[in-house]
Amino acid sequence: MRKEDYQKRKDKSDAMMSSGIEPIKDGFNEYFIPSQSDKSKKYKVTINKGWYSCQCPDNSKNHFLCKHILLLKTYFAITLKSREQPKITASNPCPHCASLNLQKFGTRKTIMGLKQRWLCNECGKRFVNQPISKIKGNSDTVITAIDLYMKGVSYRGIADSIKQFFGLKVTHVTVMNWVNDYMQKINEYVNQMKPEQISDVWHADEQFIKVKGKQEYVWNVLDSESRFLLASNEKPTRTTADARETFQKAKAIAGKKAQTVITDGSFSYEQAVRKEFATYKNPRPHYRYVSMRAKDVSNNRIERFHETFRQRDKTMRNFQTNQKEYAENFKTYYNFVRTHQGLKQTPAQKAGINVNPQWKELLEKATRQVTTPNLPPTN
Repeated sequence: MRKEDYQKRKDKSDAMMSSGIEPIKDGFNEYFIPSQSDKSKKYKVTINKGWYSCQCPDNSKNHFLCKHILLLKTYFAITLKSREQPKITASNPCPHCASLNLQKFGTRKTIMGLKQRWLCNECGKRFVNQPISKIKGNSDTVITAIDLYMKGVSYRGIADSIKQFFGLKVTHVTVMNWVNDYMQKINEYVNQMKPEQISDVWHADEQFIKVKGKQEYVWNVLDSESRFLLASNEKPTRTTADARETFQKAKAIAGKKAQTVITDGSFSYEQAVRKEFATYKNPRPHYRYVSMRAKDVSNNRIERFHETFRQRDKTMRNFQTNQKEYAENFKTYYNFVRTHQGLKQTPAQKAGINVNPQWKELLEKATRQVTTPNLPPTN
């Protein structure tokens, strides 16, 4: 074959490849190549002892190396080259330059076993590519601690469980630091997600907690349809100003006002609801549920939430200084991780937030988000 003829057919095969035409394997060494001009036609290319033959007229009549054979050879070369590329199994990019051009660089021996080390081919930095680093445990121990804590286990009980399950000896102070530090990151991550399917009916109520032996309150606002907890606000008092602050947080998360707000008979809500939700078109958004005999509406849904909160609260007996943080942590757990028994999914999923209800995924995305501001700005 002359060089000009070969180049002509090579250009045609490259054009076919660029247009998305790929070989279709049929048998051991037989492939069908769709025709470039007529998509309904396919030409069979057979490989026998290293020799290629095609059923197209160009190859069978003139015995030329046709464009279909050239396309198949190019396809083989690209596939082989892709297999030779190192497969990156790191969950995160380089924490220093955000590059994905990484390669394995030995292992690091730790109490939890060997950890894979990575080398960035762009900046030359070496690191352990995990969402959590520079701690005694790993991501599995952290999410175990968080999950057990939100389900009512004490810090000392969690430390004992980690020792039994992972063979890692940590103190209850270490467990407390894990929960506080990484729940803060998870809260910052999930607070960026706005629910898209919030109804016009909200339930509001407050429940008391003990802080250093004194009574304080957690104000809550719950969407009636999705059961999504819009706001959870810990306050030492029970005033109209506290109610208004909680409603303002709920409106910021929902991105709208409720048409009806159902509360109990507390007078703290009367003025707060009127100030935050009343309009000319909807002058009376407040429904005060003051009697168990009421048949048209009830506040049972938020009362049921309070029972869920109390299941964890009663094992603590008394908060010391972390009551505000705990209220925020429980809101994340209730909305994004805990499957609602009535909904058969999480309130976040019911509210239109597409997020996997697993601590591990939330932790990985939250910690990855934290390192993003330190990276070079993108244009």
